This record gives sequence, C-alpha cells and structure tokens, in this order.
Amino acid sequence: DPSRGIFANRYSLHQNGSFVQHITPTSFYPFLLDRSTGWDEQFIGHSRESIMDSVVESWLLNSSRFCISPDGDFTGNDPNHCYWGLPSVSADDPTYMSGRWIYWRGYTWGPMAQLVYWSLQNQSPFLPSLAASTVSNRARKALCRQMKELMLSQWNANRHICENYSPYMNATDCSGTLFYHWGALNGFIGMVEDGHW
Repeated sequence: DPSRGIFANRYSLHQNGSFVQHITPTSFYPFLLDRSTGWDEQFIGHSRESIMDSVVESWLLNSSRFCISPDGDFTGNDPNHCYWGLPSVSADDPTYMSGRWIYWRGYTWGPMAQLVYWSLQNQSPFLPSLAASTVSNRARKALCRQMKELMLSQWNANRHICENYSPYMNATDCSGTLFYHWGALNGFIGMVEDGHW
C-alpha cells in the first residue's frame, strides 16, 4: 500500500481487491522473497534496500506501531500499551487489544517473530543469503533482544514458555497456553543471531 508505505494484505478480487486496513507483522514477510519474484517492481525508482529501510523505520522501529526500539532496549515503549514489541496487529490500530476477542489483536507470537527475523535477514532459510542493510541489521538485533527479554520475563517469573505473550510490561503470566513449543522461538532467534545454531 504505497499510501501508507507498507506492504498490506488485500481483500480478494471478489471483495473489491482493496487493501486491508489492519497492518500486521505479515507486512514484513515480502522481504523473505528474492528479487526474482518481482515484489519490488511496483516501487520503480527505489532500491530494494531503500524500500526495506523505509518500512522498517516507519513501522517496525516505531514505538506507536510495532514497538521495537532501535537498540532493543525498550526506549520509548509504553509499558501499559506496547512494551515488549511485535504485537500481532499494529499498536496504533483501533482493534489493538480491544474487545473480547484479542487473540490476534495484539499478542506477540513466536512464529511471527521467527518470520520477521528471517525477513530482516533479507533471506528465507531456503534462499541464498543477500546483503542486509544497516537498518535491517540493527532492527533484527533489536527484535532478538526484545523477544528474548519477553520470553525470559515469563520463564523467570513462572517457568512458562507461552503460546503467545501479552504486550504489557507487567503481565503476570502467559496470555495463551502456559507451555507451548513455538513460544521458545522468541528466544531461539537470538541464539541464531549469535551463531549458536
């Protein structure tokens, strides 16, 4: 969606083909694709790296949207709104943590963290490595740091590896199942980043 400077999902053509207004971490997944897929053809005159830098700076590293602070130290993140980062919908979305059905409206999920991590690596595990920009490198390291701290907050307090995690700093326990395998992906990405895998 060029008007918002982010990749956005679209409604199917039989539903008018317009962009979905809710921005989620899936908006970073196109960076998993290599140039041969043609994803960047709609941005004629802009390099892949400049597109990625713009999306990452405006959305991921924005404390009112996906709340990953540039150094992964939570600077600027509101402890009572979007502290841990990478909520399942942008924190400035009207549906964020509102209503009764918040399962996909703000919780942080390990599989999303893993896919955004790979997106910031500018590769999928199945494609040859491509050079990553300084902005995406910094964001990737910050994501790893914040997701590790999120996972450890519940592990140290309760010995839980959560299915999903609350975005609030003072959440007392998991927001989903208390011991769920993919919750560990929040810590695993840091191990990969540090070369331990």
